[in-house]
Amino acid sequence: MCPVLAVPATAATLRAGRYGARVTSETHPRRRLAPEVRRQQVLDAAVAVFSEEGFHGASMDAVAARAGVSKPLVYAHGGSKEELFAACLHREAERLLRSVESAAGAADDEPLERLRRALRAFFHALTTRQAGWTVLWRQASTGPFAGEVDALRRQIVDQAADLMAGGLGVPRAVAQPYAHTLVGAAEGLADWWLTGDPDVGDGDPADVLADMLVTVVGPGLDGLTGRTGLAGGTIASSAGVSGER
Repeated sequence: MCPVLAVPATAATLRAGRYGARVTSETHPRRRLAPEVRRQQVLDAAVAVFSEEGFHGASMDAVAARAGVSKPLVYAHGGSKEELFAACLHREAERLLRSVESAAGAADDEPLERLRRALRAFFHALTTRQAGWTVLWRQASTGPFAGEVDALRRQIVDQAADLMAGGLGVPRAVAQPYAHTLVGAAEGLADWWLTGDPDVGDGDPADVLADMLVTVVGPGLDGLTGRTGLAGGTIASSAGVSGER
């Protein structure tokens, strides 16, 4: 009887062999993520695609490719294209509201410094998450989502009014128009930073933009409360200069 020669197995023979191990992607399956983690991954990809392509130009195929998942998985975690965009809109708005509220700090802190911290958080979100800002304000401000953007904007205005009323000791009804003015000015400054070619020097853009806005609104708040020196004291302290309170 002739001896049987052992032939070294190759990847091809392993794949082709009826009883051999199959060398496929199934040998190393994709790591399973918790549903909420996967959802956030899909939303991250969707925000990027919507900010680049706009709502009408974006496709679910592009979102799936950016997220590195299948298209059915995008639908499973985000719903339809309209539902996915709305989910992105609300997530970015909630992030912005939470960061501003957290940055403002305790109610007994100096009022204009609290306002400056809140503005800095607003501009930090803008300058570090430009895609989210593009989706939140620029892409959704017109069309079918305009009503939702208006509602979210009212939440931000209400947050600013509460901050100003509580810190400055004025009725909320008095603070409300000032809050509208402040939020509108912040939006305008944000658009200037995004669409132009601003030179803000070597400083953190969030600090520079916040100080710009406080410089403008500070005198008005002084007049509102009948006090003087709030803006100057805040700007001086943010620049590392000690001033009289």
